[in-house]
Amino acid sequence: MSRLLSSTASRCVAIGTALSLASLVVAGCGSRDLHRVSGRVTFSDGSPLGCGRVVIAYGDGTAAWGRIHEDGGFTIGTRRENDGMRAGVCRVAIKDALVRQGVQGEYVRIVHKRFEDVATSGLEFTVPDKKVWEIVVEKP
Repeated sequence: MSRLLSSTASRCVAIGTALSLASLVVAGCGSRDLHRVSGRVTFSDGSPLGCGRVVIAYGDGTAAWGRIHEDGGFTIGTRRENDGMRAGVCRVAIKDALVRQGVQGEYVRIVHKRFEDVATSGLEFTVPDKKVWEIVVEKP
């Protein structure tokens, strides 16, 4: 399993990114209302999570997201990648953290499933109070 978790980002997948981009538009926010938010996602042992998305849900049903890069880094976007996010309290989930495994190329989750839902992840941040996030997740 550790060999699987150490696979490169080229084996990671981000399923449904196009659909996510289309669904994460926040109506009524101009670019001057957005704050640059970035950070890093790591496992509890300090190794980076090298794939997936950080997804932000606001209490009003709107959202933003950021692609997780090979080094675990991410930058949040609302209308387009890396354009920032609006101020407020937001709950966070980690989505699409999957790698292909085996001859048949089956997708395997590499983050504990509780992090896939904002209701169970336990991750919450307030912007602009905190603009650099260090997110620590657990393996399945």
